[in-house]
Amino acid sequence: MGIRPGPGPLSCPHPPRHALRHDVALIPRCEDNPPIRRGRGTPMLGRVTVGLLFLLLVWGNLVAGLKAGLACPDWPLCHGKVLPPFRWDIYMEFGHRVIAAVASIFLVALAARRYRRYGGAARTVPVLAIVLLLAEIGMGGAVVLLETPVRLTTVHFMIGLLVFLLAFYMMMFDGERERPAFACRGPAALFLSVAALVFSQSALGAFVRHLEAGLACPDFPTCLGKWVPPLLAGPVLAHFSHRTLGYLVLLTAVMLYLFVRREPMQRGNRPLALSFLLLVAAQIGVGALVVLSGLHYLVTALHLAVALGLLSILGHLWANAARAEGAALSLPRN
Repeated sequence: MGIRPGPGPLSCPHPPRHALRHDVALIPRCEDNPPIRRGRGTPMLGRVTVGLLFLLLVWGNLVAGLKAGLACPDWPLCHGKVLPPFRWDIYMEFGHRVIAAVASIFLVALAARRYRRYGGAARTVPVLAIVLLLAEIGMGGAVVLLETPVRLTTVHFMIGLLVFLLAFYMMMFDGERERPAFACRGPAALFLSVAALVFSQSALGAFVRHLEAGLACPDFPTCLGKWVPPLLAGPVLAHFSHRTLGYLVLLTAVMLYLFVRREPMQRGNRPLALSFLLLVAAQIGVGALVVLSGLHYLVTALHLAVALGLLSILGHLWANAARAEGAALSLPRN
């Protein structure tokens, strides 16, 4: 009669792009994945939270570069007031506190939402994010009141970086479109190990910064005129170790790219792996510019921004591997 039959009551149409996400096309039952079918679960809250945390970390780097960390010598008020007297260095530090407060509100909202949608062990992620946030707030006050001790400010940065990564996880896995997943074997273990290496490099960079050892090697690519400085101790040792670890990250990035290029199952990750390699090379160039510019505050802020970009790319690579592993586990057995 020229009438096209409609879909059956048990059918569940999937756009072609869904099949491209896995090497084996998986077609789950509709009732098992209603959010996917209905298109809910927009990750906007996660994106805004991660963006605010990114801004917070970079702004904190600017504050340190401008030597404005103690422009507000008290905490939680600034010069004993909610709105401090207008002066550029005071408002750089005060702006950092305002951004931290806004980012904290969004993080709490994100964690609460994910806690409701996650299940089982995955709920550890939002809980840990809130615990680390509280520790970060208390430590931020201690950093000011104790006049920015080196080790405490380094730990303060490391916890902030961990909060950023946990928020990134909650952005990638919203509990509706993307169920929370975790993987630490196979390619996922490789990406996780490289992320740990980049995290360690970033933490060492923060230690060098707060130790005021950024110009302990005032030349580049040599250090004190030699490839291996004559005195490996104190600030020189910290600075030289940071450089050496940077070269190790570059070598690791090359190996990771070659692995992704040669592994057929990693075809979809090739653009990310290439971006990671190019960004690591750019990061070494920015690091050289940090030294040659005499620690210009804008260049040092860019140095941190690139490091956060590297961790974000590795987060995407790891999340893709975790999804693939979860998809493989969901395949029916013969």
